[in-house]
Amino acid sequence: MNNYDETGNPASRICRLLKLMKEKGVKALILSPSMNMLYSTGFNTFPGERLLVSVFDESGELIFIVPKLYENEVREKASCERIISWDDSQDPKDILAALCNEKGYAGSTVAIEDTMWFNAFEKIHQAFEQARYIKASEIIGEMRKHKTPDEAEKMRRSSRLADMTLAETIPKIRAGMKESEIRDLLEAEMKHLGIASPSFESIVGSGPNSAMPHYTAGDRVVNTGDSIVIDFGGIYQGYCSDMTRTVILGKASEEYKEVYETVKEAQKRAIEAVRPGVKASEVDYAARSYIADKGYGDYFIHRTGHGIGMEVHEEPYISDISSTVLQPGMVFSIEPGIYLPGKFGVRIEDLVIVTETGAEVLNKFTKELIEL
Repeated sequence: MNNYDETGNPASRICRLLKLMKEKGVKALILSPSMNMLYSTGFNTFPGERLLVSVFDESGELIFIVPKLYENEVREKASCERIISWDDSQDPKDILAALCNEKGYAGSTVAIEDTMWFNAFEKIHQAFEQARYIKASEIIGEMRKHKTPDEAEKMRRSSRLADMTLAETIPKIRAGMKESEIRDLLEAEMKHLGIASPSFESIVGSGPNSAMPHYTAGDRVVNTGDSIVIDFGGIYQGYCSDMTRTVILGKASEEYKEVYETVKEAQKRAIEAVRPGVKASEVDYAARSYIADKGYGDYFIHRTGHGIGMEVHEEPYISDISSTVLQPGMVFSIEPGIYLPGKFGVRIEDLVIVTETGAEVLNKFTKELIEL
């Protein structure tokens, strides 16, 4: 049975959140601006130097503590019962201390946004005497890694738009273009198709740059014989896509063909390993062991995949040390690669959703070797 809220509505998610808080003995969950805040309250903004937090109390009350300049926006967008606003003549630590006394948070377990700025955490720490802190991801991460049917459909559409983007971009690649020009073509096509923004800084790595997994795109001119790794994604209705294909400009050498086919088969084996009840580490092993058996084990230098949703990297992670057991509704990438320093790299990436019986692959773009 899937352990997520079927509606995906921020208000209804609170019931699940409170249940998890109770299970972990958490009296309050405090979020700063983040995707976790958006997911659970319907509101988000850029983090700043002024304290802005949402506080989920074990009673079910959702309280926002906000600078006055955000009060109306929070009131309009957030699903909350109470807003406490403050101005620049006040110290928000005093407001936190009063809330701590009112709710009895001193000495209790409090969950804190994982990526909260230190200046915000410092005020909480000063106000919540002798509290014990855990990461908010231990609660909200459990919710976010199980996609609702509505979330899954948005991710299907996001991935379909990524497929369409690549189909329009690849035929336009020519010798003499810069990597950055290919990236610009890619991102212009995403925008044309209605993608709000890239999920992350698009990667276009050519020749020896293709052997650097997180290289982005520079001024290198693409030449005949170059391997070109294209790794990109976009945000559609708040949900990310992420895919990678590797093409070669001109005819592929026998060495290149061997590496390409090894990566393609490793990815196929990893996808076939995905099903409920399987550990994420077993999926990683399916790809990694095949690449090692072919003699390229030292050149597969990252995990096999990562969860994705409102953020491009989230739970679950598909690595050799992950103890996560796959369950229906989880969405993650499968992206093995082989990187030969100074020569070339190859990576192939698709997103998959865990179903009741296996995996649904969201990307449909061909994985056959493309020689341009």
